[in-house]
Amino acid sequence: MAYPIDSRALYIFVNTAESESFSQAAKSLHLSQPAVSRTIQSLEEELGCRLFDREGKNPSLTAIGREFLILAKEILAGMEKARIDIENLKREGPKKIVFSTSSLSCQYFIPQLYREFQESFPDCLFSIIPADSPLAIELVEQKKVDFALSIKPIVPFDGLAMLELFQDEILFLVSSFHPLTRKKDISKKEIETAHYLIKNKNDTTFHIVERAFAEQSLYPKNFIELAETGSIKEMVKMGLGIGILPGWIVKEELKKGKLLSLSLIARPIIRKWVFVYRMGRKLSLLETTFLELCKQFFLKSKLNKVG
Repeated sequence: MAYPIDSRALYIFVNTAESESFSQAAKSLHLSQPAVSRTIQSLEEELGCRLFDREGKNPSLTAIGREFLILAKEILAGMEKARIDIENLKREGPKKIVFSTSSLSCQYFIPQLYREFQESFPDCLFSIIPADSPLAIELVEQKKVDFALSIKPIVPFDGLAMLELFQDEILFLVSSFHPLTRKKDISKKEIETAHYLIKNKNDTTFHIVERAFAEQSLYPKNFIELAETGSIKEMVKMGLGIGILPGWIVKEELKKGKLLSLSLIARPIIRKWVFVYRMGRKLSLLETTFLELCKQFFLKSKLNKVG
């Protein structure tokens, strides 16, 4: 395994390259010339190439050395920025992140994300405003929250950046004894007259499902709204309707055969979860860290796997 290059070696390399002199670099860095020469030689051995030509009076960069100088400066600048950001955080004291996301996220995602975030920023406080996607995005627009974790809306919003985190699939769920499970072909009338259990008709998920139906000239009318996901699952198990839920939330029930998934339309219904913030606003170190934790969390949890 290759180890990261020592930042001290990079700093010595940049100083030597800019001064075009081992002795001048040693003087400005308060080091001996042999120490500078040894560091450059070790760096060249580590990289497996020559960075300087030493034939003339003064060392000059090779072609690879010139390219490496650009990279080295970028790395050092990034490290300096990180140091300054951390110092600013330490001086300013406890910080607070204010964001909005759904109650479903608060139940399934946020606890683990918060725990991991606290390991990096133990003094940072979370303030979460639970809201379904349309309201969460509206709160970002109104500058009442820093960002939102939400479902990507069908109609784009001007002035908002939306970074995709993962995708999931919406399923039509029934009990094992539901009448439609015994039918090979489900008619248009049966689809349109069935009773559907959904969390909120004003939410983005409902609009996505409604559009998927409409694309196939299907127009169901009987939607029953239930505030809790658990209530939807229990009513489906009792045969009281067709539940509309993401596949990952009923993974165990599907595996054990307690719930079944119906194919009512030709294509999968896919949602995109996004990190929403105001366009043109630079994310803070805290927000950037939280965003990266979200990406890693959803990648490891395999929620991106649809179908």
